[in-house]
Amino acid sequence: MKKLLLLIVALSFAGCAMQQRKYYWRVKDVVFERGPVLDLYKPDRQLVLTVSTKTIQEMMLAHLRINRTAGIQSELYIVDGDEPNAFAGKINNGQRVIGINLGMMRLIGGDVDEYAALIGHEAAHWAKGHVDAGQARTSTLNALGTVVGVGLSAAGVPAAGLISGLGVDLIDSSYNRVQERDADAASVDYSLANKYDPRWAITLHEKFLGIDRGLRLPFLSSHPSGEERIESLRSLIASKNAAR
Repeated sequence: MKKLLLLIVALSFAGCAMQQRKYYWRVKDVVFERGPVLDLYKPDRQLVLTVSTKTIQEMMLAHLRINRTAGIQSELYIVDGDEPNAFAGKINNGQRVIGINLGMMRLIGGDVDEYAALIGHEAAHWAKGHVDAGQARTSTLNALGTVVGVGLSAAGVPAAGLISGLGVDLIDSSYNRVQERDADAASVDYSLANKYDPRWAITLHEKFLGIDRGLRLPFLSSHPSGEERIESLRSLIASKNAAR
C-alpha cells in the first residue's frame, strides 16, 4: 500500500478562543495516483481516511462533468471533519471551491451516484447565485492558511513545497427552502444529463435520517433534510423522468 501525504491546508480560524486547524486535500493533485488506494494523512502522520483510487477518480470525473453542465468553474477538495458535511466556499483569489469532508466520505463510501448528487447540489448553489447572495447576510470565517506539500515531490504530485499567506473564506450559509428546491432540481438535471442516477440523492438523505438525532450535523444546519425533503425529491425525479 503506497502511503502518500496529500496536499494540506491548515486553517487557524480568526475570532476563536482556541485555534482550530482544518486540513484540505485537493482532489486534482492526487487523481492520477496509480495505486489501488490512497491514504490521507495529517502532518503528524495520523491516518484519517483510506479511500480507493477508483472512488477519487469517479468523484473527480463527476465534478468535471457537473461543472461543465452547470456552467461554473470550481475546485474539488476533501476536507477535514468527522461529522458529515459539504459546502461551497471561496479562497481569497475568488476561486470557487466545493468541499466534501471526511465524515461525508465515510457516509457515502464508494457510490459515484451519491457523490454526483451531492456535488451537483453544491454546484447548483454556485450556478444559482445562492452562495454569493449568502455572503451579504451570513457570517464568514476569515483565515490565513498554509499549504504544506510534505512528501509530494517524491511522489510526483504537483504543487509540492510551501505556500504561506493563503487567505480562505468559508461561507456558512443557511439556504432557504426556495434555494434548496432550486438546487435539488438543478442537481437532478445535472445527474440526468451526465448519466448518473438521481435517485441516489434520496438514498443519501435517508442515510442522514439514520444518523443519531442527538448529533448536530453542520450539513443539516445549512441543507435541511427530512421526510418532507425526501418526498419532494421523489416527486421531482419522477416528474423529470416522465418529461424525458
